[in-house]
Amino acid sequence: MILMTLVNSIVLMAILMAMGYYLRNKGILNNDGESALTYILVNITTPVMIINAMNIDFSFEQLKTGGVLLAIAVIFDILLIVIGNIASARTGDNEKKKMIKYSIVLLNGGFMGFPLAYQIYGAQGMFYATMFHVPNIIFMWTYGVSLLLGDKKIKNRYKFMLFNPGMIGVYAGLVLYFTQLKLPLFATNLLSLLTNVTTFLSMIIIGSKIATIGVKESLVSKEAYFTTFFRLIASPVIMIILLKFLNFDPMAEQIYIIYAALPVAVLMPILAQKYGGDVEFGSKIVVITHLISLITIPLFFWLYSVI
Repeated sequence: MILMTLVNSIVLMAILMAMGYYLRNKGILNNDGESALTYILVNITTPVMIINAMNIDFSFEQLKTGGVLLAIAVIFDILLIVIGNIASARTGDNEKKKMIKYSIVLLNGGFMGFPLAYQIYGAQGMFYATMFHVPNIIFMWTYGVSLLLGDKKIKNRYKFMLFNPGMIGVYAGLVLYFTQLKLPLFATNLLSLLTNVTTFLSMIIIGSKIATIGVKESLVSKEAYFTTFFRLIASPVIMIILLKFLNFDPMAEQIYIIYAALPVAVLMPILAQKYGGDVEFGSKIVVITHLISLITIPLFFWLYSVI
């Protein structure tokens, strides 16, 4: 039953991505329009989605589970860093090496993971998704940015790491969760309304990005497929192995499998453009991982359910 819900959600996302692709190809959605949608998604709807996920009844058992899941997410990210270093060793190009390491570790949890978790499991699922996503956000703005920068420096890097919109959403959500502050009806309705917009905006943006990058050019990159193997296949396999040694709430385990199988962060080429790295190669990885993940996410979800 849950597998069918996941497949339906993936099909819905594919349709919305196709809409974004069409709008971009026809010139209806241009750079300014995409930038505006991205700003709304990153700075408003995604933080609101996190806040909405934490606006639930307090439970010591859930808190304990959340802490363990945070630890698992950190361990998982560290394992991926090790694998990224091993996988990138065969590449002589230092700029491509950066993108391979980045792609294997940092995934599209905000734009794709949150919408999937919310569609399938609702607000309770979002709590567990947040436990996975928070360490990945931190790694993105520490390990990821350091990777792209190399020896270059960036002003206020750690300030942005701690006070980016996603983390602010986490802080606000934690306040609600621990204080059990009851929001007025209009506020809860607003949270739900903005949360529901997130899936639509994120898929339109991803579709637009794919149209901008170009599908044909991306599909002929052998090194991009090599990186895709680690992001979409090796990563969920590692997560399956980790979870088989543990005994968690089935919902939490299912969400972690979904997150481990997510494509690379769609912001990667943008950060590469800003901080350094092979933008073209990174863009190809974004296209390939997002297209193939529409198949591999439900595949690994099914595989975990039958093992």
